[in-house]
Amino acid sequence: MNRKQLLTSLIAAGLVVPALATADWTLYGRAHLSADVLDDGADYNEFNVSSNSSRLGFKGEREFREQLVGMFQIEQQIDFDTNGTNFATRDTFVGLKGSEWGMLRIGKFDTPFKRARGPANFFGDQVGDMRNLTRSAAQTGRFDERFNNSIHYQTPSFGGLTWNIQYSNETDGATTADGAPNKAYSTSLNLSMGDLTGALAYEKQEDGDVNPDAWRLAVGYRITPAFRMGAFYQNSETVGGDDADVYGLGGQFRLTPSMYLNGHVFQLDSDLTDADATMYALGLEYRLDSDLRFYGNIAMVDNDDNSALAPWNAAKSVSQPGVGGENATALSIGMRYDF
Repeated sequence: MNRKQLLTSLIAAGLVVPALATADWTLYGRAHLSADVLDDGADYNEFNVSSNSSRLGFKGEREFREQLVGMFQIEQQIDFDTNGTNFATRDTFVGLKGSEWGMLRIGKFDTPFKRARGPANFFGDQVGDMRNLTRSAAQTGRFDERFNNSIHYQTPSFGGLTWNIQYSNETDGATTADGAPNKAYSTSLNLSMGDLTGALAYEKQEDGDVNPDAWRLAVGYRITPAFRMGAFYQNSETVGGDDADVYGLGGQFRLTPSMYLNGHVFQLDSDLTDADATMYALGLEYRLDSDLRFYGNIAMVDNDDNSALAPWNAAKSVSQPGVGGENATALSIGMRYDF
């Protein structure tokens, strides 16, 4: 089906309005699947097929006048390994932008705090993803989120530095509750200067009780054309008022023009008793093309007695907890195809 036929079908289905035909729009997606062997260190040791934040969406832009570009995006998660998929579950918004004044959008999307991990994220949407430690609700609080009902402004770049600020008036439901206990504020300063990238972010969530907050710093630097390193630190508060620190180092080494070696180690230090954990990940990635890559990873979480984390739950369709005091390990062979 060509683009015009697809557009006609979407209009007929009521998914887009006819005005979309005047915009410069793109259909895009990602198929990211893996075959995994998961072992919780106790009784669970199984083979799984997982869809890893696979997605389908369409986005578009239209220039109305100089420094006034309208934009939209509708994106949903696609679980290739199951039959459960809802519409517009991922970043979905409408907004305006201009190179001289920045970008303003409204909708549902990743917070600046969530996106700030990028410079140090070498295993995104794979086993070993740093979020297996940074967003444990009980031990670190859930701060890697996509908030509903949000307004986001991003400044233009000033010498490689941009500022992002986001406000959500109701992170859960469709209507702001009486007293609005579910507000959230998220902000970041992002730096991109050649081989150096970085982000400093802060987020506060209002729950009517503790009102937890968190901040994080991520830095990436390309030391040589073949070697890149990243460092990360996060301090966060749970809804119970307990603090936790997560920190670590990672790197990527280009072995050949198409082959990359990735590795990182992260430590979780929690105020909770015996709730610390350490995660290790090592992987080999082959890029047949910038849009098609294959990889093999091994990852492990070493849990204290009151920590039951695993290296496989973040961004994957598999849902299997770890076991307190046990080493949870994962072997994964995956393919990612961006289209």
